[in-house]
Amino acid sequence: MRARTTLKTLARHLGLSITTVSRALKDGPEVRPETIARVKAAAAELGYRPNQSGIGLKTGKTHVIALILPVLKPGEVVGDVGTGPLIEGLTAALSDTPYQLTVIPSRSEQDELAPVRTLVEQGLADGVVLTLTESQDARVRFLAEAGVPFVTFGRTELALQHPYVDIDNVDFSRRAADHLLDRGHQRLCLLLPPSRYLFAWHQRLGFMHAHQARGLTVNESLQLVPQTNDLDPRALARQLADSETPPDAYICGNEITAMGLLAGLGDAGHRADVVALETSTLADYFHHPVDGFRQDLHHTGRQLGRVLLAALSEDAPMNELQVIDTACFINRTDPTIR
Repeated sequence: MRARTTLKTLARHLGLSITTVSRALKDGPEVRPETIARVKAAAAELGYRPNQSGIGLKTGKTHVIALILPVLKPGEVVGDVGTGPLIEGLTAALSDTPYQLTVIPSRSEQDELAPVRTLVEQGLADGVVLTLTESQDARVRFLAEAGVPFVTFGRTELALQHPYVDIDNVDFSRRAADHLLDRGHQRLCLLLPPSRYLFAWHQRLGFMHAHQARGLTVNESLQLVPQTNDLDPRALARQLADSETPPDAYICGNEITAMGLLAGLGDAGHRADVVALETSTLADYFHHPVDGFRQDLHHTGRQLGRVLLAALSEDAPMNELQVIDTACFINRTDPTIR
């Protein structure tokens, strides 16, 4: 294995002083252009990279961005299929910068503040990306009070303004309900995420709006069904299909839940339309086609990276650090819809 190329070895290779090489790499005005070009060509040839730990000692910066991600959300048996594109998008956003992305796994049984506190107290990152925000998110408050730049994937109801990128879940559930009501369904069921997450309330609100706009009343006990750790989507679908007034259509928050619903409906010999908020093309391969609303999480990752870099620069107004995207409708069941 070839030894790491340092400023000293680069200077020796070129027959120049370490000071000249260092200044040339920084495009110093006191160094001749032809020398700068020669130094940079040799640096590329020999694979020279600045020593980030040394830079960190001088500047106080780590050039690390930490993304805190749950390994599994409560009740999940399969991780979020959108995690890969999200990480890929974030990495792409940082590719032309000195920053590197580090992913910090969090466990559902772990104190949610623990990984954030460790990052801040040990100075392990210059910026943080949070996911799965809660209405009164303690992590957001902690980072804001610590003065650490951050961005959240999702909003909060905290009084403090903070950078975020979010999917419009009110828009998703309203459009999903409108789509199913337009197709003649009358007993829609919205499977709700845990109520501590703000997007669960947004989905509830959009669902209610779609019905109210048509003069319809929502039976909350039958049509707004919270998902719990005690009942997986397959068992839940069997239970609902066997009820006195079974739903004739379902709206759910991801394609894994949709898969479980379809399996449970099949077990019960019951058919119903399903619409899911998707993060991948997984639903393209379902035996029973479902319509969906696609979140482009690669794009979301890029947005998170862009917003955090702007927050790190400290000169962007807050309204430029708050982004809400909408999901794109994916039709798989009606050939008349283009």
